[in-house]
Amino acid sequence: MIVDIQFNQGHYTWLELRDAARAAEDAGYSTLWISDHLAGSVMAAPSMPECFTLLGALAEATSTIGLGVLVANVGTRHPAVLANAAATVQNISGGRFILGLGAGASPTSSFASELHAIDMPIPTTMAERHARLEHTLDVLDEMWDAHRDKKFATFPMPCVRPKIVLGVNSVALAKIAGRRADGVNVRASHLHRREILTAAQPNDERSFTTSVWDFLDVSKSLDEAHDSQKLEGEGIDRLILLARGDVTSDRLRDIRL
Repeated sequence: MIVDIQFNQGHYTWLELRDAARAAEDAGYSTLWISDHLAGSVMAAPSMPECFTLLGALAEATSTIGLGVLVANVGTRHPAVLANAAATVQNISGGRFILGLGAGASPTSSFASELHAIDMPIPTTMAERHARLEHTLDVLDEMWDAHRDKKFATFPMPCVRPKIVLGVNSVALAKIAGRRADGVNVRASHLHRREILTAAQPNDERSFTTSVWDFLDVSKSLDEAHDSQKLEGEGIDRLILLARGDVTSDRLRDIRL
């Protein structure tokens, strides 16, 4: 099973995050993920550095570890801005970037508070939010197509099209992932994990990543904290561990995978 790590970047200075990223690379994690938020408060952090700017810096600070955002909210950027940002990170990293996308929270969710603060409209229904995500996928397809319209001729083109993973909490969005993305991600403790991941499986033979995220417990070994055999038995091939609070570089180097 592939094992990744995710940092809540709001808890780190740039220098701390850079050192933690290098330690994660040395420890053998496959990909380093960060989140996408506007305000630190929704992630219990004092601030929240912008994800694509940060990923570009991390691409320069590292050399082999994959880099990803889990997940970019399609409701906070125009799809073309998202496409340009993702292509730029992919090119700086030399093809190490994975683009995680999410449909965005409902207007009543605690995660929506940062959007309410800037008067950003949020579609009221899940179906509308899913349609907005599919529109974003349409724009990415159009702008990154090898035979794209000449009006996009000087827009950034990724050196390699980034793999796209959808973060999901419902069967409906899982089905969209199975149809249109390269992978799916859900919380490991989700009550309907098996049903959601089953719904996400594509009908064709293309490569598809099935992943879950869980919290990193530095006091336990990987085997003690997670039942890898059970996860693999469900067809899960990637585990993303979210570090809570301050996880030191020295501690990460001690955790060999």
